[in-house]
Formats: sequence, structure tokens, C-alpha cells
Amino acid sequence: MRIIRIGFVAALLALAAGVLWWMNQAGETPTVELPRFTAFQLTRISPQQGRVYSDREMSRAVDVSRLDWPEKFELYADPQTACEFFCLGGLFVAHPGSQFQYNAARGELTLRQGEFTWNLETPDSPPEIRVGAAAVSLLLPRRGRLNVSNEMIVLWTYSGKGSLRADDQTLSIPEKVRFTRLRTNRFYMENLLPAPESPKPVQVSIPLREPNDSVVRFSWQRVEGADGYVFRLYPSMLRERILMERFIPGNQLNVELMVFQEYVDFYWDVSALEARSKLKGVPSVAGHVRLEGSLLGRKSVNRPPQLAVTSLTVGGNIVLIKGEAESNSQLFINSEPVKIDMDGKFIHTMTFRTIGVKTIEFRLVSPSETETVLTRQVTIFEEGI
Repeated sequence: MRIIRIGFVAALLALAAGVLWWMNQAGETPTVELPRFTAFQLTRISPQQGRVYSDREMSRAVDVSRLDWPEKFELYADPQTACEFFCLGGLFVAHPGSQFQYNAARGELTLRQGEFTWNLETPDSPPEIRVGAAAVSLLLPRRGRLNVSNEMIVLWTYSGKGSLRADDQTLSIPEKVRFTRLRTNRFYMENLLPAPESPKPVQVSIPLREPNDSVVRFSWQRVEGADGYVFRLYPSMLRERILMERFIPGNQLNVELMVFQEYVDFYWDVSALEARSKLKGVPSVAGHVRLEGSLLGRKSVNRPPQLAVTSLTVGGNIVLIKGEAESNSQLFINSEPVKIDMDGKFIHTMTFRTIGVKTIEFRLVSPSETETVLTRQVTIFEEGI
């Protein structure tokens, strides 16, 4: 019986080969119906169980695999979902709660409401889009971010220049600024610090063999004029949710990734911060860290981080503090961030303007957000100037 089945399959294969040979000899090509691509394509929804809808009531969810779109449509992302789409030569991300429209007949993209980021694949011929409900046209920079609401339009030009056209007037928007246009048509611009260069790691897979393998050191080059940096960690490349956002006085940070047990992929970036304006600069190139190995799924122990104050030296109205702390944690002394070196040691000085007994609070925060708090008292005998 087995021999008969093998022979039958072989005969079918031979017949199929013969048909193809005959069609080629006759000069005919078999036709295959392929999906029809349009100038718009929804490429990704995150999280995977998220929903993007084609109606304001959010009753008709769309399929990310759909290739053929109508001439005109609107899409609405729910408050937890981001979506990525290709349109007008650029790759856009609509963040949660965003709304946008595309008119294929006119080749017109309208970003109606919410937050959007993009990266243009053809920066030499940037597209012009419509923004909000008013007749505002925006020539996009190569890379940027846009926030649209009823009250204002805010544009970040991360790379390349842009321009805004409204009421028959065109306004040029330079690179590396945050441009704000109010509903009253007033506008202002603020300069952005450049992106931190050489972020590490950018693309890495980490095999987990020992518990400490999941502690990842993130680093970047310092930016001139920065008073610190804002580090952000995301569960996906669309950044629909922030797992961790932290101010860092220096240019490196250790993070225990096993704290976020439901994830194996992590995306991150960092921006320089000017303390006076509280304005975040251009974000760095996004990095991607993937965890692999047998330790995945195991629960980490959220123990308080270790902290020791080894000496407090008082000289006049100045106190010199020395101590040791876990280097992958953040240290605050009287709410001021203090740097811990690679060996887990720290040195800090404090100046007091009045005499008397002073209380100094030490707060050490681990990557898992557990804390160790210590207090020490010193007596100041000389008044500060």
C-alpha cells in the first residue's frame, strides 16, 4: 500500500511539471492575483492585543494585515494602543489616543489629534501634511514629534527644518527647537539640546545564566550645557508605555531588567535636560536589549539596597560625607541626587547657613524601586556667609 501511495504522489508531481512545461512552451504565463497595495499601509499595532478603529465610537476594529484601503478613511487608536503606519514616504507612529485621516485621491494626510512621531525615508522631498481641525499645513522635518490638541500645536524638530503655513503666511521652523502655536495664533520657539551620542547598548541579546546578568549598564556621551539626563525604558519600539523614567545626573545607569518579569524585549532612549527650563532635548538613537536564557520567568527578590555612611566630617559650616552604596541604585542626600562611582563609593559636601543641629537624610532607590533610608545628625557651630 505504501508503494502505491508513493507512486501516486510521484505521478502527480510529474503531471504538474508537465503542465508548467507546456504552458512555458506555449508562451503563456500563469496569472496569480496579488493584493493591491495603496499609498498607505498600517504596519504594526502595539501591544498586539491593542485595537485601532475606523470610527469615532470605536466599534469597528481594523486589521493590521489589511493591504487594500479605501480612498478616504480615519483611524482612531484606543487610549492604550499605538500604531505604526507608512505614508507619504515616511514611517509614522500614532501614540495612544491619537486620531488621523488619509485621503488617497488627494494624497493628503491629516494628523487630527494626539501625539505622533516620524522618520522620513525620503528627506530630500519632505511631505506637507495637514494638522488639527484648522487649515494649518506643516512641511515635516526629517525626524520629529508632534502634539495636536484643541488648544495648541507643539512641534519638536529633532532632525531637519520644517515650516508651517496658515492664513496665507509661511513660518520657517529651524532644526532642534520646540515650536508651540497657540489657538490664538501666537507662537514661540525654544532651543533643544542635541541628542546624547554613542548610546550603549544599541542592539544586544543577553543570555541569563546568573542572577546579576540581568543588571544592564546603560551609558552615553555627555552633552555640553546639560544639567542631567532623562532615561526612559519602553516595552516596545512604538513606546506606547513607559516602564521607567528617571533623572540621571551623570551619563550612566544600571538597571535590573528582571524586575519587569513579563517582558523580554526592552527599548530605551535618553535626552539631555536643562534644569532651568526643564526642557528635554533631542532623544538619542533608540536602543534594544533582549533577555534570553533559563532564568526568564523567575521572580527576583526585591530586597532593600545596601547603604552605609562611613564618615561625616564637620569643618565650620561645611560637612564632608563619605559612604558606600550599591552602584546600580540612585542616591539622594536631602533630595539632591548624588553620583555613586563604579566601586560603589560616594563623596558629597553640604553647606549650611545657620548653626545648630542639622538632620541629613540619605535615600537609596534600587532599580526595582525599593528604598533604603538613613538619617544622620551633625552640629554646625559657625554660620555660613
